[in-house]
Amino acid sequence: MKTTAKERQTVLDMALQTGGRLETAMALSAANGVSLTDRLEDGQELTVPEPVDVGNARVVRLYRAHGVEPATEVSAEDMQCCPCGGIGHMGLEIDFEVS
Repeated sequence: MKTTAKERQTVLDMALQTGGRLETAMALSAANGVSLTDRLEDGQELTVPEPVDVGNARVVRLYRAHGVEPATEVSAEDMQCCPCGGIGHMGLEIDFEVS
């Protein structure tokens, strides 16, 4: 089976969408010669290994029925919100306030 990555989808997103579990990511990654951390291009076609041994068919059916296509990669807009790099670059009570 083939599937096509959408904008901002990661290998982990594709694993959930096609196999219903994060464990599917390793099989998906190996079948396509990509790393779990590789950036997927919008429209990139991936081969989904059959059968997905570690899949959860119920999750896959629900995703399809509700049109869920997870896309969790950080966008350029997201990065502009934290120009200094996020929580690892913040100081408690200086620019990161705890209430």
